[in-house]
Amino acid sequence: MIKTLIYKLLSFVKKAISLVLFRLFWLFKKKNKIVATTMRGRKYGDNPKFIVEKLRELRPDLDFVWFCNEPCTYDLPKGVKACNYYSPIRKIYEYATAKVWINSHRIESYIRKNNGQLFVETWHGGLGIKRIESDQVRVLSDYSINEINNTSRLADVFISNSDHLTNIYRHAFKYKGPVLKCGYPKNDIFFGNNDEIRKKVREYFHVGDEGKLLMYAPTFRDSFERTGTIDFSLFDIDFARLKVSLTVRFGGEWKIIVKWHPVMASYIRDNKINALEGVIDATEYPDMQELILSTDILISDYSSCLFDAALREIPCFIFATDFEEYKKERGVYYELEELPFLYAKDNEELMKNIKEYDHNVYIQKWESFKGKTGLVETGHASEIIANKIMDFIDGKSVEWDK
Repeated sequence: MIKTLIYKLLSFVKKAISLVLFRLFWLFKKKNKIVATTMRGRKYGDNPKFIVEKLRELRPDLDFVWFCNEPCTYDLPKGVKACNYYSPIRKIYEYATAKVWINSHRIESYIRKNNGQLFVETWHGGLGIKRIESDQVRVLSDYSINEINNTSRLADVFISNSDHLTNIYRHAFKYKGPVLKCGYPKNDIFFGNNDEIRKKVREYFHVGDEGKLLMYAPTFRDSFERTGTIDFSLFDIDFARLKVSLTVRFGGEWKIIVKWHPVMASYIRDNKINALEGVIDATEYPDMQELILSTDILISDYSSCLFDAALREIPCFIFATDFEEYKKERGVYYELEELPFLYAKDNEELMKNIKEYDHNVYIQKWESFKGKTGLVETGHASEIIANKIMDFIDGKSVEWDK
């Protein structure tokens, strides 16, 4: 009870001080300034990155600020300034003086927006399996609930790639405003000719022209954050056996990369997977979409990257040893049997699924799934959003949900 009262008191004081600072800094607002971030500054990537890149291409006169972690562990392109996400006064200044905000996560409860500013919430999950925000089974903290509510209250538009995701915004965020269903900017990379990016990534991991690349990209478990440890038995794929199965079914020589979720990466130290010959830890590679573009097969459990990879129509497999437990702990939007991907609970089933994989059946199931979810991906999402942002900056009327 006392802890709750102290939390509420400190929260009230923080919001009061923040409001004063916002009102002061609003006096210095700039018409051509864009602030953006993703996942509390953990990386330069996801939907905001691709919107920023398109805006930089179309309007190089704009000023860009990216909220990053501290110390900033990644490079930003020339012309994009870094701001420490965890420096509250500086962050308030950048938010208050910007014309446009672009974010892919929640926004803190003390952040305030003025008239004449635009907040574009892109989110990051797309056709995700795991329940998000208020849809989760677990009871969320007051801190999380306040962030969800503030995000929903301040956002001028949410970006969607499907009817499924739009509906999630309505109940998981209790959001009632405009939704622009134009596709996800980060998925534009899968359309058109991106051979140079694919070549760059494969050279990075020393995969030759004739070589094959599989990525294993599992997601985190909520219990990891509570306990501070990772149960690696959940991800215990027999990689040596997997490489043999891949060669037998698909031919070629295979390399395997493992991309841990950013939440998991901070807990990983001496990763036993690194010791296996031919298996590479790709967690530090900065752009997940570039990895997906460059792989020939993807394996995951409950990550939305499965649906991103399926846009390329490459084989995707689910390896999930704890589905029933995960469903009880987090909650899911689908039973795994509803998805177009073959689902394995252990190594025996995974090898069987690879052996029996039928590409025509997979594509038929994927097309059916796209129809059921109302998926919309055209390869032009970044351009559509950037043009609307530029119209807003130029004082033109913008209709977001049409």
